[in-house]
Amino acid sequence: MSDLVAPRSTSPLVAAWDHPLASPNLQDARITHKLGPLAGMPVLGRVESAYRQRFRLKSWQYMTAVSDELFVAFAVGTAGFASNGFVYAAELPSGKVHKRFAITPFTVGTQVAPSSTTGEHRFGTRGLSVKIENRDLGRTFAAQLAAQTETGKLDGELGFASGARDEHLSLCVPLPGGRWNYTHKFAAFAVTGHVTIDGRRFTFAPGRSFGTMDFTKMYALRHAVWRWVALCGKSRQGAVIGLNLVDPTPNAPVSENAAWIDGRYEPLANVQLVVDPPGDVRSPWRVQADSVDVSMRGIAHVEQKLDLPLVKHRLRHVVGAFSGRVRTASGHVHDLESITGIAEDYDTWW
Repeated sequence: MSDLVAPRSTSPLVAAWDHPLASPNLQDARITHKLGPLAGMPVLGRVESAYRQRFRLKSWQYMTAVSDELFVAFAVGTAGFASNGFVYAAELPSGKVHKRFAITPFTVGTQVAPSSTTGEHRFGTRGLSVKIENRDLGRTFAAQLAAQTETGKLDGELGFASGARDEHLSLCVPLPGGRWNYTHKFAAFAVTGHVTIDGRRFTFAPGRSFGTMDFTKMYALRHAVWRWVALCGKSRQGAVIGLNLVDPTPNAPVSENAAWIDGRYEPLANVQLVVDPPGDVRSPWRVQADSVDVSMRGIAHVEQKLDLPLVKHRLRHVVGAFSGRVRTASGHVHDLESITGIAEDYDTWW
């Protein structure tokens, strides 16, 4: 059964859902590209389809978890001609970072499941192993991490759980240039488990540890640029607050800009993510939307770069403490005080 692209259709459904899709078959959509005119032709159409699905479709799952002492993030992803995996952890509040990033050719050592609801994502290469198991139709996840960092060794086992009434967000939107993006986001997980770094064990305890996730399948633009914020923690009023924000926001009737209050989803509009001055990892971020006014103080940062003749990639994550206010649709105000999350600055040619 197809969830996005119906049989004999060439474009996906543009819509939003309160749950992840079991079969987000974005790969069956046609896009504008150099081999596009071959689509639907005998024999040559199969060449176009294989090229498009193999080399133009990007897919990844990225997750974060935060406890009183540690922020950890990890990802498994592939762009067809290359795959990417990483794990990093920032000690709080010192900002000491432990990290391992790796890029491998094609899909060597990499598996990204077709959806976030079943199966598993795996990335394995020398010095790095990341495994994410999708459970309960995309409502819970289990992660296993093993990395050789610059300082020693990082290992972890983490569980991400959402409640039966929690509202996840998945959506499909068009991108400029005849491309498409499907994503499943949630920023209100309860996290349990542990991460061990150089022999020191950091525990993620129920009620005090929180997580976010981003599963994406995208026919990405040749040049993709965005800023993105994801965080989750408790407000001073005691509610679990999560935010997922992107700037620029694709021009579509639905948006991934969202807040979660105790697992319930609320859309956000007119989002702006401002870094002043831009380009400096020490610069504060300011998050503004119709019902959000939050600023971020940086704690630590990591960066990944790739510079090849046809591919240029820069991924910068600033781990920061977010403070400010979130106002719900009912008028309730939640105060955020130093909730740890990430701010991403992304700029890639591929």
